Amino acid sequence: GWVGLALLTAFVGPVWRWIDPFTTLYDLGAWVFRALSIRGLRPQPWPERLGVWPATIGFAFFVWLELVARMDGGRPLGLVLVAYTLITLACMANYGRDAWRERGETFGVWFGLLNRLARYAAVDGGDDGRVRHRPFGAGLVAGGWSVSLLVLLALGTGSIIYDGISQTEVF
Repeated sequence: GWVGLALLTAFVGPVWRWIDPFTTLYDLGAWVFRALSIRGLRPQPWPERLGVWPATIGFAFFVWLELVARMDGGRPLGLVLVAYTLITLACMANYGRDAWRERGETFGVWFGLLNRLARYAAVDGGDDGRVRHRPFGAGLVAGGWSVSLLVLLALGTGSIIYDGISQTEVF
């Protein structure tokens, strides 16, 4: 499923943006709080010095989990999923849903990076599912490349190569 999602995101459009379960949980929680007249704190501005390092570190953790860690049974993986969900929701509450999605949430940043290749991209600032057409690969020259984003790209490329080579007989 993850491979298919990555391919759809890279060659078609911003699929993760449409199915992101963390955003759905956050929006549901925000709706419940509004219905109960509970007001939250004002989101903090994203510290620019962080770049996308939180997402890059999260990606390195998930690569390690996939390629190195030895897990017996599903309980440890379930605990990781619950912990990651709670961290993501807390950070969305602290920095704002969209700021965390675009700069801190591992899967949002990774799939956003892959979506730079695609012919369809989300309309800037639009969460309503609207997309704009662009030439294939045009997103690679837009938006800039920070060191943290390049490290994420290197981790992704290296992990894919390692995973493929590690499945060979020579390895």
